[in-house]
Amino acid sequence: MTNWQPGMLTTAERLADDNPGTWTNVSFTSWAQGGLTYAPLRVQREGTRARLDGHAQPGGTFSGSQVAFNIPAAFRPQYQRYYSVPRITSGTPTHIGVAIGSNGDVTVYSSTSIGATDRFDFSGIDWPLN
Repeated sequence: MTNWQPGMLTTAERLADDNPGTWTNVSFTSWAQGGLTYAPLRVQREGTRARLDGHAQPGGTFSGSQVAFNIPAAFRPQYQRYYSVPRITSGTPTHIGVAIGSNGDVTVYSSTSIGATDRFDFSGIDWPLN
């Protein structure tokens, strides 16, 4: 986003910088799009920040860590960022750890077993691009 200061000229580039960009799909590796078709997992640039929206689920049961998906180069953080993501399937609420690397890899971490039908909501994640 433009850091507006008194006396700055309004330009088309500055105004465009304040508008959210188009949604872009992520590239799944070990994970897949979740079963809720109204909430696809995607990424968007908004000013000097990027954000995820939607949900995903593992391709199979696992525990430990694995790369779930990769975000395109234009949306990658400058250094690794860490987040917590909630499970959105029925049952006991749980969270998994998530790290977004500067190479775009989104790695998920869990000390307990996660099933292939467990879905997780990534909509609360955003990060600076600069």
